[in-house]
Amino acid sequence: MGTIRRPPRHRRDADRGISRGPNDAATTVTSGDAPPPAGRAARWQDFLLHLAIIVLAVLWIYSPVYHSFFPADWLWDDDQLLTANLTVQHRVSPDPNVPPDHIGTLAKLWFNPDGADYFPLSYTALWLQWPLFQMWPTGYHLTTVLLHLAGAILLWRLFHVMNLPGAWLGAAIFAVHPVCVESVAWVSELKNTLSLPLFLLSAIHYVKFDDKAALDGADSPSATRHYLISIAMFLLAMFAKTSVVMMPVAILLYVWWKRGTVTIVDAVRTAPFFLISFILGVITIYYQHGRAIGQETILVGGLDSRLASSGMSVLFYLKLIFWPLTLLPIYTKWEVDPPKIWQLLPWPIIAGIGWWFWQNRATWGRHALFGFGFFLLMVAPVLGFVTISYMRITWAADHFIYLPMIGIVGLVAAGVATWYGRTVENERPLLVAGTAVVLAALTFLAFRYAGAWVNEDALWTHTLKHNFDAWQAHNRLGAKKFARGDVEGAHFHFQNSTRLRPDLGETHNNLGTTLSARAQMFAQRGDPATARREMDAAIEQFAEACRVTPHVPAIHVNLANALAASGRFGEAAAKYKELIDKEPNNPALINNYGVALYKQGKKDESIVQFRRALELAPNLKDAKESLAVALGEKADPSAGQPAQAPPGPAAPPQSALPPLEMKLPQSPTLGPALR
Repeated sequence: MGTIRRPPRHRRDADRGISRGPNDAATTVTSGDAPPPAGRAARWQDFLLHLAIIVLAVLWIYSPVYHSFFPADWLWDDDQLLTANLTVQHRVSPDPNVPPDHIGTLAKLWFNPDGADYFPLSYTALWLQWPLFQMWPTGYHLTTVLLHLAGAILLWRLFHVMNLPGAWLGAAIFAVHPVCVESVAWVSELKNTLSLPLFLLSAIHYVKFDDKAALDGADSPSATRHYLISIAMFLLAMFAKTSVVMMPVAILLYVWWKRGTVTIVDAVRTAPFFLISFILGVITIYYQHGRAIGQETILVGGLDSRLASSGMSVLFYLKLIFWPLTLLPIYTKWEVDPPKIWQLLPWPIIAGIGWWFWQNRATWGRHALFGFGFFLLMVAPVLGFVTISYMRITWAADHFIYLPMIGIVGLVAAGVATWYGRTVENERPLLVAGTAVVLAALTFLAFRYAGAWVNEDALWTHTLKHNFDAWQAHNRLGAKKFARGDVEGAHFHFQNSTRLRPDLGETHNNLGTTLSARAQMFAQRGDPATARREMDAAIEQFAEACRVTPHVPAIHVNLANALAASGRFGEAAAKYKELIDKEPNNPALINNYGVALYKQGKKDESIVQFRRALELAPNLKDAKESLAVALGEKADPSAGQPAQAPPGPAAPPQSALPPLEMKLPQSPTLGPALR
């Protein structure tokens, strides 16, 4: 397996497929990088054949998310990042008559973003695609697929310049691995597929810099160029997604793997990388805790709980890499507060494995420490030692190991290639066949899993089939069904999401939404008693949602609407007034407040509110009609009905204001998670 590279001789060895070990002895002839036939044309033919295998496999795997035969749609928090993000859409106002502001919105993405994370380059990538694709999901999916392909090809290049045996095999395993599906098939994870190629470019140029520095000196023009490019690419990778924050430490690990020691000079060379990591890492933590998490309390327990969840996550991720069956967007969230004794065992096991590698560092152990150490370093930021918003859903996710897994993949590929080099000639076809079978199996599993990412119905149905207690799967699938008018189906899922997460305002709010819709249905069927019970239950859910999540205005509006719908106009008026005090220039709220006052017989007060609403929005149709009724210029549609206790409490109050629609918040998930 490859360690010390000694130019120019090692370059000739690499061309012959030979990797040099610690004692400068040829250790293997690789299967994926076997000596090509003589001649430039033959070498190009060999390269294009291997490239075509990766490209065709990736295009087939992800065909469900970009081919017109499949009904691909937006997923999960694509709305927060793109479809409901005015800035990414070059817009400064939801009013279609306001012209787009290209420069202003781009500047906002970099200097004053509204999102939950500071990933300006990823948002800029979406900003660049918007004029081309608008609301066409396929275009964005094609972009992520092409970026994944670029990442696989650059990984092949990185393994090659590092002189690792099995470079192509490692790239192929990564390209078709099912664990990558979540990052590639989900538009929001453009963050991953964009940051990886930039990270790999940075790594490639650092390896080249290190080689040039050893050969020609660190101050040589060639070495300096590679060094500066490496820093620039790392900065861009961090702007795409700060999960690459541990790269400076990974560089030092690479130096140790290559030379067996780390010097002061090596540490100084990584100083710019550490500076970038520190600054953007602090910004990321600020955004996470100030915006993504906000006022929500994420229950993660103490240090013992974090040790348990992080250690279990490491072993769980290794299991996913080596046995990628039953992959899910939301895995079961282990109960670790307080942790059981056995849940603390993973870290001693990991330490024992590390000690075993260390004891054999003179031979194969050094390579194992490098590959496994890279994996641990790159996954460390998302293991839960620092609270991140995604921990409200689960402890582990496939997209967290999109980049870290390349350490394990490279180690496996190098091991297979070394095994191939040591195998007798007549047994090599069997090893090649076995490797091909594994690649084919991974490709098939990835293709099958990609089908689950076509749309949210498929995604959450797949999730609940294997993890019925995934509260957000219930929440999201319920929202999709409610949007289609399937109130009963949505009600079932919202009941389950509230059962699983009674501490969240969004689950109570969404359950209240279906309860109020059911109340209207029963009222229309002539069953006022059941309608009243459903509406009272809806009010209870909205009130509880306001209690546990007091900072979300949409939930308070739903409570006010439900109170008005049940004929409790005094309470509704008080709630509207509370909302107006916080948002005094909202004409819709002011109009609703006026309707609630009018229903209490406070005609003069209601007229003041209607006129105030019209001052703010002269063309607001509801306010115009409400004012006409209050002034006696138009008949009151609810005349003859009791103002305080109408016989059908589930139906919204009949007034000049059209029925107050019970709504979900813009996204059924309140507050985006870190990806």
